[in-house]
Amino acid sequence: MTKSLLQEIMSKPKAKPEIIDTKLLIEKINSGYIAKREPKHTVKKTFAPSQLAWSHGECPRYWYLAFEGNVFDSNDTPYGVANMTSGTLSHGRIQQAMLDAEIAVPFVDEEATKKNGGETVYTTEFKIFNDNPPIFGYGDGLLKWEEEEIILEIKTMNSEGFDYARNSGKPRASHVMQLLIYMKILNKPVGVLIYENKNNHELLVFPIEVNDVYKQWVNGLFDWLKEVRGSWKNKNLPEKNYRSNSKICKGCPVKAACDEAGPGVIKIKSMEKLSEVL
Repeated sequence: MTKSLLQEIMSKPKAKPEIIDTKLLIEKINSGYIAKREPKHTVKKTFAPSQLAWSHGECPRYWYLAFEGNVFDSNDTPYGVANMTSGTLSHGRIQQAMLDAEIAVPFVDEEATKKNGGETVYTTEFKIFNDNPPIFGYGDGLLKWEEEEIILEIKTMNSEGFDYARNSGKPRASHVMQLLIYMKILNKPVGVLIYENKNNHELLVFPIEVNDVYKQWVNGLFDWLKEVRGSWKNKNLPEKNYRSNSKICKGCPVKAACDEAGPGVIKIKSMEKLSEVL
């Protein structure tokens, strides 16, 4: 005999009350990633190779406003911050592996040494300076290879990007740009890009050797940096090179200051990317 509809409804187990609001928990965790990334007034004193190789770093007006000092809005997303943190941790792991394998020059990590009660902690990372134009960055390491010290740059990427680099046999031009800047400052004819697959920690290595194309590009870049720095010293605000709704402007941390700064008084072309000459 079949049950009546009322009996079926009454016999069904009642849904258990939700122990925790999972959606809210995820929102709280994500909010923690960006909790300390509030807009703040910042004055840049040097060009940063990592920024030059990415997005708004090609804009002369951005650098003028950065040198002048303005409120920077990070525009960071929880995913972006998590991705950067993951990359930093991966760098440290790979650097430690190179130290343990004794194939990298060891440098004292002063901050980590202090936290370690004064017991020396080593890293492969080291500071790189240039006076004119003013450039400051961190080299990921110096590889000790066949009696040579080769500047290296470590990058992490997902499987899709990793497989593309391996199958094409080519590193990303933006990564080569950053490495070439360091190679010029340190007068190194050879550098190495090391890629790690985030999914399985597989490694891929691209030796980078200076050729005529690379040399011409990096020399032109340094000339451009001097021109941009000179515009700031002479208080000649560059004109806008992009529409306000462009990709470059949308992600720029000083977009608000740029919109308020006026039309500009000097025309400086945007930085030539390495991908444009390859």
